[in-house]
Amino acid sequence: MKDVLARNRGGILIGFLVVAVALLITLLTPRTTEEAFSPQSVDPSGGRALARVLADQGVEISEERRFDEVRPRLGSGVTVLVTDPDLLSADRWRTLAASGADLVLLRPDENTLAALTSEIVPTGSATAADRDPGCTLEDAVTAGTARAGGLTYAATGDATACYGGSYVRTGNLTVVGQPSLMTNHWVDQEGNAALALRTLGAHESLVWYLPDPLDTESPTLPLTALLPRWLWPALALVVVAGLVVLLWRGRRLGPVVAEPLPVVVRAAETVEGHGRLYASARAVDRAAQSLREATLRRLRAATGLDPRASAGDVADQVAWFTGRPAGGVLDLLAGPPPVDDPGLVRLANDLETLERALREPHAREPLPRKATQ
Repeated sequence: MKDVLARNRGGILIGFLVVAVALLITLLTPRTTEEAFSPQSVDPSGGRALARVLADQGVEISEERRFDEVRPRLGSGVTVLVTDPDLLSADRWRTLAASGADLVLLRPDENTLAALTSEIVPTGSATAADRDPGCTLEDAVTAGTARAGGLTYAATGDATACYGGSYVRTGNLTVVGQPSLMTNHWVDQEGNAALALRTLGAHESLVWYLPDPLDTESPTLPLTALLPRWLWPALALVVVAGLVVLLWRGRRLGPVVAEPLPVVVRAAETVEGHGRLYASARAVDRAAQSLREATLRRLRAATGLDPRASAGDVADQVAWFTGRPAGGVLDLLAGPPPVDDPGLVRLANDLETLERALREPHAREPLPRKATQ
């Protein structure tokens, strides 16, 4: 284990440095976002400044993104700010309207308003500019001049339209057609802060709802349901066409043609190359195995044994020819591999000596061949 750590200490040190830098960046990165109208966003289009002031005034703000998390917080004495009301279904709007909470909607469209009231109707849009309230609504009169424009709405019945129709209220529903007055960039100008604070700070609890586009009431459909009906027959046709092409192009046009090698390498160079590879990899056992296999192959031919004869049969026959102990010959041909280079050299010399002894003149006849299983 210590040797492994010593060999890889450079890589381990680099890994520790990377992890340390990542942790440092994570700790130093501010926990804010740049999402528009988010109470945590410090971007000019965010709402962090307004949220901070509301919190200082004792308003409890809860940022929610899923309707199931908003539902338990509904009730009278609660203000619900919906930053993207067009993402909600009519059923969810009915739930919000029946909860008794004060609803503040930013730039709702005609379909959203139709699910809530018939007293506020979209009329178009206007250029953003600072305007006087132009109404008797207490919050607007107290705020005074504020940023108006954007989408405009007409008020009927008990609804009251202010700032040229960009701020309308009826009952517990408030529609803001110019939501930029609540953003970090504009909230501190003219009466924007006063109007935003009076609109969202009427109660001690504020639900800041940023609807998630993926939070829908529609049942989840498998991906296969989105594929056109003709896709599977087309894929089957492509597969069949591919098989036909394979059969057509894969047929043999004639016998295999032998081609000359681009380079002829001498056997001695091949052996030398293998030896250098074994030496660089310190593969003493592999080199010893190659030497023994080559010696066994030559000894089988020299003693007249079958090419598939075992090392034991070869050892018996060589021992008969040379007069050496069969056990010693077998240990030389199939014993444990050497553990270092000097042992490998001794093995090579012993194998060469054994072959030389076999080639010397002798008076003994070869042993009868053993049947190879």
